[in-house]
Amino acid sequence: MPDSLEQLVGQLIIAGFRGKTAEEDSSIAKYIKTYNLAGVILYDIDLEIGGEKLTPGTRNIESPSQVKSLTSQLQNISKDTLLISIDQEGGDSSRLKSIYGFKEDTSWAHIGNLNSPILTKQFSESMANTLFKSGINLNFAPVLDLDYGEGTIISAQERAFSSDPDNIIKHARIFINAHKQKNIITCAKHFPGLGSASGDTHEGLTDITDTWTVKDMIPFDKLIQNDDLDTVMVSHAFDKKLDPNYPSSLSQNIITKMLRNDLGFEGVVICDDPSMRAISDNYNLEETFKLMLDAGIDLFCLGNNLIYDPDYIPNAINSVCSLIASGEIKRTRIEQSIDKIKLLKSNYGIGKK
Repeated sequence: MPDSLEQLVGQLIIAGFRGKTAEEDSSIAKYIKTYNLAGVILYDIDLEIGGEKLTPGTRNIESPSQVKSLTSQLQNISKDTLLISIDQEGGDSSRLKSIYGFKEDTSWAHIGNLNSPILTKQFSESMANTLFKSGINLNFAPVLDLDYGEGTIISAQERAFSSDPDNIIKHARIFINAHKQKNIITCAKHFPGLGSASGDTHEGLTDITDTWTVKDMIPFDKLIQNDDLDTVMVSHAFDKKLDPNYPSSLSQNIITKMLRNDLGFEGVVICDDPSMRAISDNYNLEETFKLMLDAGIDLFCLGNNLIYDPDYIPNAINSVCSLIASGEIKRTRIEQSIDKIKLLKSNYGIGKK
């Protein structure tokens, strides 16, 4: 039986959800079955329930055994193998933390300061093994942003490996290969480079016009040329030198011209969560999806965590269906992205059951 339009669009969606189990009557189970979702994303902290104190364990993660049980439940619900994703960069920018019983790891920045290929390999293999045992097959890492030091958000959060592109390239390749050994997809971020940003795209529009340089793009360029990158996440930062009208994730010039045509990237392009205020404060859902699809985004990470909306996933899918029904987006455009996602999954042994 052919997929409905909603099920076609659902194959472009990675959905965030509330709950530490996925029972048959849960909303995420319903969405997986109804829309044939591409995947899900797991968080440890629910930003609304956790409040200002960011209370741990308020979202999807409680313990290693619970996470393994959750990922198994999710896979059993879906007719195709799901992409089960997470942000596991290292240190505080990780969801599987030692407070839940997972193996403690250090930050990507600390690994960068050590600058030891042997230690990077140990760090990466340990992380990949933890993800593998947890049933997670997509890690939104490594961060390829340059370290601009004091006054920049990525550096302050210890998410930047180095100010030297060559160091980032060498160690990111070790990180990626360690994950590949466990059939875990990695995602390089945040194209075209977010290291110079002083603001946070979670909280509002972040302008890097006066700080971004071509040097920021070198790690992406070199790793693409070496065929190391399977997926790339595009940031929501704005740079009027690169596009005078739109932030990166909505920009045809940045995604199609720069990333696809100039750098020759043929893999899956993923958007950072469009509920981040850099986007949601300035565009409605239909505008966002129209611009992102026109720009060249393939896979949408809808974390639904900054402000939780129980109808976010169906509303997003209905928005894209409306764009197709009106002729503003062609069905073939959706199918092009689905083909890329299917090839990615096939390359990692993640496909139909």
